Amino acid sequence: MRVPVSTELLERYRTSAPRYTSYPTAVDWQKETFEPERYPEHLAAAAQASTEPLSLYVHLPFCAEMCLFCGCNVVITRREDRVERYLDHLALEFERVLATGIGRRPVHQLHWGGGTPTHLSPEQLRRVFGMIRSGFELTPDAEVAIEVDPRVTTEEHLAVLGELGFNRVSMGVQDFDLKVQEAVKRVQPLELTTRLVEGARAAGMGSVNLDLMYGLPHQSRAQYARTVQETLALRPERVALFHYAHVPWMKKHQTALDMDAAPSSEEKLELFADAVEAFQDAGYVYLGLDHFALPGDELAEALAAGTLHRNFMGYTTHSGSEMLSFGVSAIGEIDGRFVQNLHQEPEYVAALESGGLATFRGHRMSDEDRLRREVILGLMCNGRLDKDQVSARHGIDFNTHFRAELEQLRPLAADGLLEDGASALRLTDLGQMFMRNVAVVFDTYYAARQSAGRTGEGTFSKTL
Repeated sequence: MRVPVSTELLERYRTSAPRYTSYPTAVDWQKETFEPERYPEHLAAAAQASTEPLSLYVHLPFCAEMCLFCGCNVVITRREDRVERYLDHLALEFERVLATGIGRRPVHQLHWGGGTPTHLSPEQLRRVFGMIRSGFELTPDAEVAIEVDPRVTTEEHLAVLGELGFNRVSMGVQDFDLKVQEAVKRVQPLELTTRLVEGARAAGMGSVNLDLMYGLPHQSRAQYARTVQETLALRPERVALFHYAHVPWMKKHQTALDMDAAPSSEEKLELFADAVEAFQDAGYVYLGLDHFALPGDELAEALAAGTLHRNFMGYTTHSGSEMLSFGVSAIGEIDGRFVQNLHQEPEYVAALESGGLATFRGHRMSDEDRLRREVILGLMCNGRLDKDQVSARHGIDFNTHFRAELEQLRPLAADGLLEDGASALRLTDLGQMFMRNVAVVFDTYYAARQSAGRTGEGTFSKTL
């Protein structure tokens, strides 16, 4: 079903806002609430406070070359010794984290991201997995996922991943059109992606995710419709349809992109709307924001049950899980605090060589943070918020506590983005496309930035 969006509505709501993989977002973390040197204490406290399963993320930043659209924290290298040196220090980080006793808690979600984890050799993949298994126990039903690049992932890689127990794989596609691929310096023929999808399934990875991207040079409605149909022919269990974030002041390599050849704001909206319609017509469930899943996928089932959650790894079924993260720039959540490692590889290495951990900042969540996080994630994940349940959990009266925010939402409701009932807030089909515009109303840190004359421009990506 196609949701009509007028140019007037697009101009009104096409702004910059967080994607809310956390709340507060990392740019708004309060330094005074977190002392990096005390991170081991928080790990030890979390080890004693609960036996609940953890989520675990490992950042492997290496790529052989830079894709011009990339916004990730990557290290471009072909040097084997540099990768080995990084793994030596990653092993040190695991050893020191495990010394706190946190390994007594099982892991029910494991994700390797990058960079390109399959830039590592099969033996290096085994080595990293060994670091995890040396101190953590995976639950029998654990989600074990990895991001791969079809251009460097071999049959041997897939065999090893299957042997290690990976059951989910995510691979970047962006666009199957050769002209677009050449413009972004990522030539990846359809046949190569098809072969990898089939190989991953043969290796026992029952869930495949493909990442697409719109807003790139030389994309058009007719051309991108072919990419969507070619994606549908592969029938991935999940699809992410990302809006390209052009931030050359942060990612200098993006200056090489010919943005004069990129679609306009109106054209990008058409690309997105066409894709949403095509995926829904093909039977996919629109999870919200820019994600889709087949009806039998656990994310689609969680959405139907109202239990979908969101963390630094994206949409997940593991609501409320604490999360440990390892590697350069990795972000975790433990003992009521967000925590992040140093951004640059040399700094990360030096910190571990000094005998400590690589943590450099974080944030302790207040009661108000937790309340607003539940509200924002409720809207972002499930498109609906039960006011009475939120009130009961946090000891407030929702309509009184959020009187100012509900007033701000009136124009959005008038534009058809949401329905504000006596006991619930609900996003409409149109509102699903603009959910970040709705969620940001409850973000007091964002409001403070605006009051100080600091908008989201240059910090957050465009909502559409």
